Amino acid sequence: MNILKRFFTSSTQTANKNLVTVYVIFRAIAIFMLINQLFMQRWGNAFILVLTLALFTIPSLVERVLKMEVPNLLELIIILFIFSSTILGELSDFYGYFKMWDTALHTLNGFLAAGVGFSLVFLLHKNAEGMNLSPLFLAIVTFCFSMTVGVIWEFFEYSADRWMNLDMQKDRIVQQINSVRIGEENDVYQIDNIQRTVIDSKDDSGNIIQTIIEPGYLDIGIMDTMKDLFVNLLGAIVFSVLGYLYAQNDQNKYSFVRHFIPTKKE
Repeated sequence: MNILKRFFTSSTQTANKNLVTVYVIFRAIAIFMLINQLFMQRWGNAFILVLTLALFTIPSLVERVLKMEVPNLLELIIILFIFSSTILGELSDFYGYFKMWDTALHTLNGFLAAGVGFSLVFLLHKNAEGMNLSPLFLAIVTFCFSMTVGVIWEFFEYSADRWMNLDMQKDRIVQQINSVRIGEENDVYQIDNIQRTVIDSKDDSGNIIQTIIEPGYLDIGIMDTMKDLFVNLLGAIVFSVLGYLYAQNDQNKYSFVRHFIPTKKE
């Protein structure tokens, strides 16, 4: 019984009661859905749910491994982001119901990752002897850290789609393509106003299956990936600018930034 209690209530040491309650609710939902998906033998969905439960441990791992205190607001946003992207976005198809869902989450991801990157370098700047990093350098490293996290996440989405038959890189209908593959002598050939795409495939018995896609051509993830990286870029820029101003003013102004920055344990 104690093991179950520790599992459902596991959080950072500084988490308040409301935050612990959120953990319990989210983990209970994930466990219920995991059992259901295992019974239905939907292994891809089950993997996402196991991954979600693992990702919920990120704040406590940061606290233990890096010996840092995670602000309650940052911890809440992190677990809300995880729940919204996996359970709501992927498994409940919020990405399909709400067109801006994916965009909003990737923008937030850029912002949060920048906050973590800034805190790591800022703590080094404040606590390492002889270390005196300029606010501009802090902002640049913050930006690069956030973009690196965004790229790694896109690698994960591609890998999940490629080897686990998922569709994390959402498809999109386009009506124009440019290609040298169908041109002559490596010239770029453009097809405009595509009305439909016909795909012929074979089943296990060798029968032809025809799939018609309307009203255009099916892009299988490139546009989604690039859009995700662009909005991650925006989130990274916003926090990098805030981090620069925070460091430039010696923490006296823009104090709200502290709610997004883990601090070193005393």
